[in-house]
This record gives sequence, C-alpha cells and structure tokens, in this order.
Amino acid sequence: MTRIVRKEIDLKRNKNEALKMSNYGENDKQGQYWNEAPGQSWVNNDTAMNERLQNISDILFEGIDVNGCKNGLDIGCGAGSTTRRLATIMGNQASVTGLDISEKLLTLARSQSDSLGKFFLQADAQSYTFEPEGFDLAISRFGVMFFENPLKAFQNIKSAIQKGRELRFVCWAPLAANDFFLSPLNTVVDITGVSFAEPGNEPGPLAFSDRTYLSSILKAAKFSSINIDVLETSITTKDSVEKNASLLMEIGMAFRAIKEAAPSDEVLDEIREAFITDGNKRLQNGLISYGAKIYRVSAVA
Repeated sequence: MTRIVRKEIDLKRNKNEALKMSNYGENDKQGQYWNEAPGQSWVNNDTAMNERLQNISDILFEGIDVNGCKNGLDIGCGAGSTTRRLATIMGNQASVTGLDISEKLLTLARSQSDSLGKFFLQADAQSYTFEPEGFDLAISRFGVMFFENPLKAFQNIKSAIQKGRELRFVCWAPLAANDFFLSPLNTVVDITGVSFAEPGNEPGPLAFSDRTYLSSILKAAKFSSINIDVLETSITTKDSVEKNASLLMEIGMAFRAIKEAAPSDEVLDEIREAFITDGNKRLQNGLISYGAKIYRVSAVA
C-alpha cells in the first residue's frame, strides 16, 4: 500500500511539474520568479504600482488605433489593468486576451475582471502556439523584456498578429535615466556596499534599454514600420513616504540589491529610513515624484 501511495504522489508531482513547464514554456527561470515570492509582491502592490505607472499607461494608449480591431492581445498583462483598459477602448463587440507567465498575477486579474475572466491565459509568449494571425492588435506595458530568446519571442508574437496590424509596447530606457530604479538602488549600494552591475541585455526590466539592440531584434523578427519614441515622464504617488518606502523594499532594483546583500534587520531599518528621507525630499503638493524615461515602440506585423 505504501508503494502505491508514493507512486500516486510521485505521479501527481510529475504532472504538476510538467504543467508548470508547459506554462513557463522556454522561460523557466522567469516562470519560477514570477510565480514565487517576487510575483506575490507584485500582487500585493498591484494597486500601488498601477497608480505609479498611470502616466506611462496613458503614453502606451495615446492615439492607439483600434479601428476595425476585434481581437486584442495584452502580452505580459500582469494583473490585467491594461487588458481591461484595452477592452474598454475596443468596445463591447471586441475580445481581448491577457497573457502572462504568472498564475499569481492572473488569479488577481480574473478576480477583478468578471467579463474578461476566461480570457486570461497563463503561457510563455516565446513558445506558446498562437492561432496564426489570431489578433489584430497586440500591446504590452513592460511585459516583453523577460524572454530568454527575444528574437524567437517576437517572431512568435508576430505570427499571432494579422499582417499589417500593430504591435505597440512600452519598455524602459537606460537605468541612469530612471530615478525610480536608480535612486533606491544607489541607496542600498551605499548602505550595504553590495556590488550591482547593470544587467545589459539579459531578461529583465532593462533588457531593451539599448534602442539599437531593440530595433535590431524587431527587424530580425520581420516587423516593419518600426518606430521607437523616447519619452520623458514621471512616476508619481500619493502614498505616504512610509508606504512608499515599504514598496521600494519589495519591488524594483532596490529589492534585488537588498536580496543580494542579505542585510541584518538593523541595516534594513537604515535602508527604510533612507527611503523615507528621500521621499520627503521628493514630496511636493502631496505627490512623491521620480523622473522616468521610456521607449514607446510601434511596429507592424
């Protein structure tokens, strides 16, 4: 009996592992990252981050052409705020699918999107078998920078978009131009002494911060009419300086540096106090503000 039970448990474990691998596709490392503690941090801070990224969401959707579009795709949709916005813009007769590798974020997306619940799909956009030309518009807010093989990913995404239709997304410009990342990161480095090298083109938030590299990937994937706008904006929040400091401890480059440094509780308190001090310096008319620079990218399939 014991052997049978163990075999059943092993079969269930193997089945679960196979399911994870199919959902994570060819991006197992990112799949694990976004389905473990870091992904949960984004779930916990979804409302706070949507507030901070409001200006950037507006830039993403500014002037977007949905004329004649019936099937939209939101790549790396997270908890679905941009999916819902696209659905509203496209109208009741359209269908919008939100795709993400994180089941944690998709669970929140489904809970907040009754009419769209069945259209949230856990999958890896790099390897998922899309219906050929099944979408007439694809968007992404910071959801396309995490592929192990970005060329293959964009080739796959292109296959999902009707010929002549648009892919539009936003991604981060270099670290030095984005104070929301750089300032907290420098604080952690100064206090802990941890070394932190820029990740270059590795999967992560800054993977496409080199415009030339980004353009080359899209050209190699056979997109046309590629346009990369460089836009300066700001990340703002009405949160208290204490709440803002807590968020910086859990998300972004500072969080990664803290994890690498593994500081004591006393040093963590020092970092938090430094974030609060910096927040007070940035506080004006009830808003904490960080300078930001992004790329708004448009390309035709």
